[in-house]
Amino acid sequence: MNTDIKQAMHVEAGKSFGTAEANENERRWNDDKIDSKNQDPTNHYDKTRMKLNFEIGPDGKGHPLGYQEKSLEVRLQERLAELGWKPFKSDSKIQPNCCAKFVFGGNHDRTLEMAFGTQIVNLDKGADNSHLQRCPEIEQWAKDVYDWCAKRYGQENIIGFQVHLDESSPHIHALIVPVGQRAKSGRECVMWSAKFGKTRYEYGRILREMHTSLYEEVGSKYGLERGDSIDGRNVQHLHKRDYIRKLTKEARQAEKAVKGLQTMIRKLEREMLAGRNRLKEIDEALASGKITLDRYEAQKADIQKLITEYQEKLEDKSNKLHAKEHELEQLTKDAAKARSVIQPFRNHKVDFTPPQITEKVPLFGTDKWIERQNRLIAKQFTEIVRKIESLYRNDAARQVEATQNNVLADYGELYQLRKDVKTLIENNDGLKSTLETMLDQLANPALRSKIFAIADALAGGTPVVISSGGGGGNPDSDFRWDGRRSDEEEEVYRRRCLLHALRLVIMPRKGYKR
Repeated sequence: MNTDIKQAMHVEAGKSFGTAEANENERRWNDDKIDSKNQDPTNHYDKTRMKLNFEIGPDGKGHPLGYQEKSLEVRLQERLAELGWKPFKSDSKIQPNCCAKFVFGGNHDRTLEMAFGTQIVNLDKGADNSHLQRCPEIEQWAKDVYDWCAKRYGQENIIGFQVHLDESSPHIHALIVPVGQRAKSGRECVMWSAKFGKTRYEYGRILREMHTSLYEEVGSKYGLERGDSIDGRNVQHLHKRDYIRKLTKEARQAEKAVKGLQTMIRKLEREMLAGRNRLKEIDEALASGKITLDRYEAQKADIQKLITEYQEKLEDKSNKLHAKEHELEQLTKDAAKARSVIQPFRNHKVDFTPPQITEKVPLFGTDKWIERQNRLIAKQFTEIVRKIESLYRNDAARQVEATQNNVLADYGELYQLRKDVKTLIENNDGLKSTLETMLDQLANPALRSKIFAIADALAGGTPVVISSGGGGGNPDSDFRWDGRRSDEEEEVYRRRCLLHALRLVIMPRKGYKR
């Protein structure tokens, strides 16, 4: 069995889902957009294979990609509205997770074989693969993954399920709304924690179980082994300093959450104490005849209801505080471990036979016999000590090598940071000069009016002709205008119109440097 043929699954929490991302998943692009995307060397979108893309619809059947009339982000908003989901205030720095973005894939050669069988695929950019036909195996694999998602999250919560066969490796994009039930009302609502846990440790446990479940129910049928745990591989996604900064930031956030929960708990305890004191007051008022029995019972019921609500909130906050304290403790340990260059020595188990006297004491020549036994014991003891010494010497050599590697890595990172800082300073100086020139030009009322007039005309779809004094236009000029792009949002388009107007009016003027 080839253990390199593994399945792959990536899940990312989403606080929103924009038009550009939806257009990419559903390939709502024209040829110019595809060419623009392929300018990035990391992208590889094959126009001749795009007709082979497909998606699994709400009916659980395969359809051409983008067949649904409503776009992906519109369908997401409709489902969120059905569930009564409301984001926080627009200016809030913290927003709740409203969707899960999945990517399913696997071993490059195996997924290509599932998609195209024995047909020859040319993966070079610009290659012609129009002869390819989609194989049934990739369709069945996609349906099995869809069924796996539907079983875990509900078919009605799968907003999109697109299968891309036009990139380097076939893969699936799935957009899913995590739904749970409120504890008191039992009403369905958007709830990330219901499907992915409340803490990063619970999330890790659930994710491991998801990988196992996906392998058992889907991957094993197609020769795709379960992926390795990152804990078991020598994998590092971040540089050491970036990893430390990430842990430190998460620790600060956890510490802030702990303090906030502690404050809430103290406030709830004060409210409960005030409620109990109020009960005593109305008891005394009833005993002294200041209030009637009916009024007493009504007030007592209201106060007891409030106390019960405070008690439930207090228990909830206490549980959350305990989880956050545990998370903070683990983050602090992880950060301290990451900062440590040298790890502690391992405890070695050394197998040896204790020195023993195996000969009987002779009747004569006892002194020589004792001397010989002492030499044998000393030899055996020396061998044991040298064996232990060798083990720890090797450990020390590894520690020195690890230290040197860390120093070299830190120096390399420092060197790269210095280069980045130098580049940023140069770019900043250039932008500062550009900005100063633009501000000087904008100070001229005539130029300013002209710029805004051109920008408004462009935004309204009116062609603009600018006389350059050269006697004609150049279609290949940097100043040519291609109008609004199909996937461009209104705000972005208006900003681009203004920038283009600035270039038309200001940049050709003498003394301006791009």
